[in-house]
Amino acid sequence: MENFIVSARKYRPTTFDMVVGQSALVTTLKNAIESKKIAHAYLFCGPRGVGKTTTARILAKAINCTDTTSSEPCNKCESCIAFNEGRSYNIHELDAASNNSVENIRELVDQVRIPPQMGSYSVYIIDEVHMLSQAAFNAFLKTLEEPPSYAIFILATTEKNKILPTILSRCQVYDFNRISVSDTVNHLKSIAEKEGITAEEDALNVIAVKSDGGMRDAMSIFDQVVSYSNGHITYKKVIEDLNVLDYDYYFKITDQLLKPDIPAAMLTLNDILSKGFDGNLFVNGL
Repeated sequence: MENFIVSARKYRPTTFDMVVGQSALVTTLKNAIESKKIAHAYLFCGPRGVGKTTTARILAKAINCTDTTSSEPCNKCESCIAFNEGRSYNIHELDAASNNSVENIRELVDQVRIPPQMGSYSVYIIDEVHMLSQAAFNAFLKTLEEPPSYAIFILATTEKNKILPTILSRCQVYDFNRISVSDTVNHLKSIAEKEGITAEEDALNVIAVKSDGGMRDAMSIFDQVVSYSNGHITYKKVIEDLNVLDYDYYFKITDQLLKPDIPAAMLTLNDILSKGFDGNLFVNGL
């Protein structure tokens, strides 16, 4: 059996232009690279699945890319290829969720002292940085404030409120937006075209709303619906698979209330509740 790669991984952006829904932020980073005004520490904040880690990786590649004609990583030079193949000695990733002790940070600080073997910078991407312990944060402070000239830190977090003010003041802070429904729908459309999948716009709209501004969530739901619908995504199949409340119910109950036909409206509400939908969800939708 051929190994299946989920859409979130298969279509993960590899250049700034491929990042969806963060145009202002991406433009700022590209301008900084072009003008060679690269900060020593960045903090990427925002909800899950909006492109923080992806953008950090693209930035790390672009900083070390040997093709200086563009602010985008070329994905062709040795530095870019090494990172794409997972063998780069210049770009280091640390998951703070599982490496959050002071010992882990001391190891990182020791590593920072070693200059890059290839390229101009050693880039350290620390994901879920809010998970670091208080002692680990304190051990990291001095290095973050005065790193060697070749060291760049890119921190990513979903919970900015848990980051110490002393860390925030040492970083350029970038707040990632939730991705709009229209941007999500357009991206899912392009994926559907590449995969040879037919999809109704209403169906993709339901997926985009359900994902709540997270592209990774949207693509996971998209894969699930593709499996359910055998590559022909319709509105009816999406609401069946995701157990989403059909908007026809809202129009139906509104008509019944306007007549007014209260017994019929109560029966419709009972039908909605019997399908397992929460009353508050229905009222909010209405």
